[in-house]
Amino acid sequence: MTITAHHPKGSRYQIFRECYYIHLAGNHGTGQIPVIDDCCYDFVFFKEASGAFYYGEDSQKDVIRSKVFTIHNVTPPYRIEAAGSLTFFTIKLQPWVNAHFFASLQQSGVVAIVNTDATLLRFYNNVFKADKLSDKFSLATEFMQGKMFELTPAMELVRELCNYIYEKRGKVTVNQLSEHFNKSRQYLGKVFKKEVMYTLKKFIITVRILDLVKFKAKNPDISLTQLSYDYGYFDQAHFINDFKKVCGVAPLQFFNNLPEFLLRHP
Repeated sequence: MTITAHHPKGSRYQIFRECYYIHLAGNHGTGQIPVIDDCCYDFVFFKEASGAFYYGEDSQKDVIRSKVFTIHNVTPPYRIEAAGSLTFFTIKLQPWVNAHFFASLQQSGVVAIVNTDATLLRFYNNVFKADKLSDKFSLATEFMQGKMFELTPAMELVRELCNYIYEKRGKVTVNQLSEHFNKSRQYLGKVFKKEVMYTLKKFIITVRILDLVKFKAKNPDISLTQLSYDYGYFDQAHFINDFKKVCGVAPLQFFNNLPEFLLRHP
C-alpha cells in the first residue's frame, strides 16, 4: 500500500487542508480502504472509476461510477472497495469552505461532481498521468490556487472557531467557545452549521475522537480507560457513544482492527 500526504503552505491553506495519494495493489483480491469523516469535504479523484462505497451499520452499498465525486450526508462506518487495485487522489477542503463548494448537494452517499466544473476532469487526467508524487502534489497546489477566493466575515469567524477547536484537540465545549468568542451559543451554532454543513457539537466530537485515535495509534500501550479520561470522558457509555458516532464501531473493536490507513496517514 502506498499512502502519501501533502500539506499546503501559504495563502492556499485558507481553503485547502491537505491532499493525499493512495494506491492499493490488486494482488490480494478486492482493494479496500476505510474512510473516517473528519467534517472536511473532499474532491475525490478515483482512477478505477468503478467500485463501491459502503456505509452505515448495515453496510448500505452505493456503486461508484464517477471519476470524480464527493461523499455527502451518510453515517459511519464507511469503506471504499474496488475489484483489483484501488487508486485515488483526494483534495481535502478546510471545513469553513465546505458550503462554498458543496452547499448545493442534494443526494446522499457518493455524489458525482465531474460535470459540475470542467477543471475537475482536466485535473483528473493530469494527476494520473504524472509519474512523480511531487508532480501530483504540485498539480493539486496549482488546481487549488485557481479556486482561491476571499473569505466572508462568517467564514473568517468559523475559521477561528475551527482552529481554536483543533488547537484544543476537541477538548472544549460549546459554552466555552461562546465565552471565548463572546458570542451566544445559538449564533455560533447557526453560523457554523451554515458554513461547515455540520453542527458545532458534531465537529467538536469529531476533532476530539480523531485526535484520540491518532494518539492511541502512536501510544498503543495506553489503556482505553485512561485514554478516555485524558480526553475528558468520565462516563464510559458517553465515550463509547461519541466514538461510535465518529468511527462507526466501539473503541475496542476499532483498535483491535486498527486500519493500516490510520497507521500510515497521521
